[in-house]
Amino acid sequence: MKLYKANFYLQGVLIFSSEVRPMISASSAMGSYISPSPHIHNYPIMYGMLGKPAEAYFVFPSLHYLSFTERKGRTTKTNKGLQYTSIKKLLDDFKKGKDSFYAFPLLPVKFTVSSFLLSAESWSYVLPTRSPTKNVFPRITSYSAFMPGSIFTTYVLTQGNVKLPQWIRIGKKRWGIFKVEYEEVKVKKVEKRSNELSTIPINYSDAEYFGFNIKSFSKVLETPNVEEGMIGWAELEECQVINNQICLPINWQSEEKK
Repeated sequence: MKLYKANFYLQGVLIFSSEVRPMISASSAMGSYISPSPHIHNYPIMYGMLGKPAEAYFVFPSLHYLSFTERKGRTTKTNKGLQYTSIKKLLDDFKKGKDSFYAFPLLPVKFTVSSFLLSAESWSYVLPTRSPTKNVFPRITSYSAFMPGSIFTTYVLTQGNVKLPQWIRIGKKRWGIFKVEYEEVKVKKVEKRSNELSTIPINYSDAEYFGFNIKSFSKVLETPNVEEGMIGWAELEECQVINNQICLPINWQSEEKK
């Protein structure tokens, strides 16, 4: 197992629909206003590191709620949410010690923000029409986005033979192009401690999946899909502290042990 300090340097416009609010101008509705959270969820980061733009569920709205068997012959939706198949497999492989990696959520170091208006619609022979908003930008929508020059940081763990990418794409429409620089942390000491605060925000669900108990949690990001897990600072009941300063919900395994 290896631990890396990873710095993400934004090279393109990064849009996330972290918060959506109605945009009102001169007492009249003007569409919606979408702004990103300064803390970036680790699932899109891991999708980007896997080289995948997204699951098929993210691209085709008809796949969001039903499996193929359930969809057959039906036009109605169920309450089944998005399925993170690739991420679940990656987490499972990492927990079992197979060749894999795990990235924690991104913590902002420096960012530049810009706002702009996007509008999209198509025309039929008679009336204007709209495609599903998952595939095109909604009409009259104001976006706040992170711009080139923004920098984020996190920790990345690897097990086995894994090549980490130097460039990834994440975010809405996959505009967010990052250059990633990794610096391996030389692990000299690993000590088990109790009631420690996490060094960076963590994924609540992932920490529980890896077998850690969380005593208290300060949320910084929550998405509509509970499958993704909340992101926040955590006080861990027990964790392994690396080099007396890095506290993360990981079960450290040295290369010698493996």
